[in-house]
Amino acid sequence: MAPPLVIAHRGDSAHRPENTLAAFAGALEVGAAVVELDVQLTADRQLVVLHDVTLDRTTDSRGDVRRMTLAEVRAASAGYPALFGGAWAGERVPTLAEVLGLVRGRARVLIEVKGESVTDEVLGGVEAHTVDVVRRLEMVDQVAVISFEHRALLHLRTLAPEITRGHLFGRTTPDEVARAAADAGCSLVMPHKSQLSDALSARVRAEGLSLATWVVDEPEELRRLVRFGLYGVGSNRPGVLLDAVADGLLD
Repeated sequence: MAPPLVIAHRGDSAHRPENTLAAFAGALEVGAAVVELDVQLTADRQLVVLHDVTLDRTTDSRGDVRRMTLAEVRAASAGYPALFGGAWAGERVPTLAEVLGLVRGRARVLIEVKGESVTDEVLGGVEAHTVDVVRRLEMVDQVAVISFEHRALLHLRTLAPEITRGHLFGRTTPDEVARAAADAGCSLVMPHKSQLSDALSARVRAEGLSLATWVVDEPEELRRLVRFGLYGVGSNRPGVLLDAVADGLLD
């Protein structure tokens, strides 16, 4: 059995400010073949790569990006001063196009559509803007779009059936995973690691789905979880896991 893919969760986010160009460059440097990022939609309908709907936690500014223009968001330093001080003060909140341009042809990408930016709007919503960027950069075969928000995945099924979709779950059951994946046409399911079980793994295999989870930062935890037949694991420390696998952790 092939080892799980190590997915750089918000880039190499244990060592560089999450969801920044520096973090994604770091993920490429340590050999990550897959990166994961989050998108929110600004007031002027621009896609920014940011986990939270506000700037408060990871930048030197404050504000809800849904009520801010791209220029206002970009005025903030995204160097995550609470964790990194001023070491990365020059980083800015990147756009989705900037991150995809950096990793294009070098790594696959999981784009998480955050629920805060999802509305009932289909043609002009966050999902449609995401699809537009992916198609414009000709990266349909290099990305999967994932979300906890079932409504977003239904929108994506309508807008871009050719783009792989993945369903994220917090607390869940095998039946819920199978039902939700089928309804939204998802080929990838990503329950939190606390929800992994033999029953869920067996159901996922029976449905022909790929199974991934998050966040796994310690090699020993990865070794314990591989029995569930994982396609991938999200990690804030992708280099650590990749080195451990290369050193025979899973042999």
